[in-house]
Amino acid sequence: MLQQRSAFFVSDRTAITAQMLGHSLLTQFSHAVSFNEVTLPFIDSMEKARNAVEQINRQAALDGTRPLVFSTLVQAEVATVISEADALIVDCFETF
Repeated sequence: MLQQRSAFFVSDRTAITAQMLGHSLLTQFSHAVSFNEVTLPFIDSMEKARNAVEQINRQAALDGTRPLVFSTLVQAEVATVISEADALIVDCFETF
């Protein structure tokens, strides 16, 4: 039986980049984990970021495990809010 895990793709635009980068990593675990994938595009304000964190935290509580969050947020303030979620955050742009 496959383990269940949630994965969020969060972006201030369409989230296509977050999805592509996230999927390339998630496929490495497809033999052991089934991912519930949720895309949250256009997270471009503090209010939208707080709403996204609430959604991510609700999913964490439902799943009983921290979701994965693949982020391509450019605005540092918005990314900081997302980083407060009860999740493993993979900031795809942080290095750059």
